[in-house]
This record gives sequence, C-alpha cells and structure tokens, in this order.
Amino acid sequence: MVSLLALLPRGLTTFLYAVAALLRFYADTDTTPIQLIPLTILQWSFLAFALGTAALLANLGLEWHAGNQSRNREIEARERETRRDDLANQERNRAAEERERAARRARIQNRFFLLQTRHQLAPSRETEAALADFLSFLQEYGD
Repeated sequence: MVSLLALLPRGLTTFLYAVAALLRFYADTDTTPIQLIPLTILQWSFLAFALGTAALLANLGLEWHAGNQSRNREIEARERETRRDDLANQERNRAAEERERAARRARIQNRFFLLQTRHQLAPSRETEAALADFLSFLQEYGD
C-alpha cells in the first residue's frame, strides 16, 4: 500500500501536467467545458498546472523522506557492524591476554620444575641459592 502511495504523486503529476498542456495548447480560450463553474479553458489549464505542481512538491517530499530513511538505515547498519567488530576485537584481545598469562605461568612452572629437579639430582649450594631466589621471585610476583 505504501509503495502504491509513493507512485501516486508521480503519476498524478504527469497526468495533471499533460492535462494542463492539452488544455493550454489545444483548446479555444473562450469556451468553458463545464457550465456550473464559470472558468475558461485557460483557467482550467492553470488549475491543472497548479495541482500538478502541488503533486510534484508532494512527490519531492516523499522522495526526500525515503532517501533520509534509507541513509539512516545504512548509517545504523554500519554502526552495528562497527560495534560487532569492536566486540570481536575485544574478545580476541582478552583471549590473547589469557594465552599470554597461561604461557607465563607455564614458563614459571617449567623453571621451578627444572630447578627442583636439578636440586634433587645434585644438592649443592648453587642450586639451593637458585631455588631460594626463585621462591623469593614467586613470593614477589606470583599470582
């Protein structure tokens, strides 16, 4: 129904301009087509032209409104896509940070395992000092 109403001013404008042209250029100016309303053919032509112009302005308003609506929909779609991309980027960044934390924990655990194994295989002052340093590191920076 709305699409039919959008076509109405365009078709009405064309029809009224055609009637105005026919009345203006192909009729005698002294005759009147309807005796109830005392207008000459030239006045009927002017009336048809004025109505055609009004229909043209209505069509212009409808087209302007439709253009603004489609631009607004495009802008909203772009904004939604941008928000979706931003959320996806944030999720990727969070996942990367979590992977980095997990890798750091794994490196710390590996270092501890190596130092502990070295101490168990060769209990010396050097390995005890390394283990003590590592334990102080864990106390200071551990999660």
